[in-house]
Amino acid sequence: WLDRAGRTRFCRLIRNFEMFQHGYQLPSNLLAVAASFQPQAIFTVADLTLSEVARRLARRLKIPLITNFQDWWPRGQFFYPHEIPYKLLLPEFESRFRRLYRDSSLAFCTSEGMRDFLGPHPNSHVLYPIGSRHSLDRDDPPKMRQGKRRLIYTGTAFGCYGRMLRDLAKVLEGSPGWELVIYGARPDWPVDELLRAESMGLYRGFLPFEQLKAELRNADACLSVMSFDSTLELMMRTSFTTKILDYCSARRPVIVWGPSYCNPVRLMKRSEAALTVESSDAREVAACLARLEFEPGLSERLALEAFRLGQSELSHDHIHGVLVGQINQLLGYGNHNL
Repeated sequence: WLDRAGRTRFCRLIRNFEMFQHGYQLPSNLLAVAASFQPQAIFTVADLTLSEVARRLARRLKIPLITNFQDWWPRGQFFYPHEIPYKLLLPEFESRFRRLYRDSSLAFCTSEGMRDFLGPHPNSHVLYPIGSRHSLDRDDPPKMRQGKRRLIYTGTAFGCYGRMLRDLAKVLEGSPGWELVIYGARPDWPVDELLRAESMGLYRGFLPFEQLKAELRNADACLSVMSFDSTLELMMRTSFTTKILDYCSARRPVIVWGPSYCNPVRLMKRSEAALTVESSDAREVAACLARLEFEPGLSERLALEAFRLGQSELSHDHIHGVLVGQINQLLGYGNHNL
C-alpha cells in the first residue's frame, strides 16, 4: 500500500515516512545473507535510508563500519520535490548522520569541508570523488580557437545551478568572443527557453563520457558552478563536484564560480589551478573569460596547473590508494590488497 500511495499526491509524505522509519528493523533476509557471506566489515554511503541499515547491521555483527560521506543529504539539492525532507525531520536526519560518523571505524569525507563539519574522529580521511584513470590528453596544451570561443559546462543544470547558467547565458548572448555550451540532464527551465537553448546550441543534451571527452578536448575553457543560495550553504560547504577532476584531466583552463567557502573554490585557489569567481554576478564570469582571451599565457598556465593537480592530489591512483590503503590498514592487511 505504501508503494501505491507513493504514486499519489501524498508521495512526499510517503517518501518522508519511509526515510524516517527505514532501518529500525533489520530484514530477516539481510541477516541471512550476512550470516552466509560472513563479511569482515560493512561499507556504506551516508544517505537518508540504507546507511542506517548498514550501521545497525555492523553493530549486530560486531564488525567495523566504513562510511563514505559524499553529500550532506538532509539539506541537499533535490531534483524531485517529493524527495525533500520536511523541516520537522531535519534534526533527526542530521543526528543520524553524526551518529553514523561516530559509529564508523573508518570514515571517508568527500572534502575537507565535510571533515571539518563532522568534527574530530580517530580515523577520518578526505576521499575526493574518483575520476577517470587516464588523462584525456597529456600533450595537447590549449590553443584558443579563431572566432567565438567555447566555455563548456557539464553536469547538473537544474535548480539554483540552472538559474546561474541561465544568467550567464544571457550575459554572453550576442558576445563576439565566447559562447556557453551545456551538456547534462535536461534543465528545468521554462519550455520556451529550453527550446530556444536547444535551437541555439546552448543546451546540447546528455552525452556518455566517452563522447563527452572529445567535447572537453575542444573546449577553450571549462566551467564549474557551486550555489550561492543561503539554503544550500551547508551542502556547498561540505560537497565536492566530480566534474573538477574531468576538467583537470582535460588540460583546459578552469573557471570555478561559487562562494568562497565551497570546497572547489578553496582547493583551486590553494593550487592556483583555476580562475575563481566568488560573486553571484554572472558578469564577473564574463570578465574572467575576457582575461583568458587577452592576457598572454594565462590560459596555458592555468591549464598546466589544473593538469598537475589532476595528476597528483586529484589523480585516480592517489584517490584509489587512499580508499584501499585505509581499508587494508583497518582490517590488518598492511600494504597488501584485500
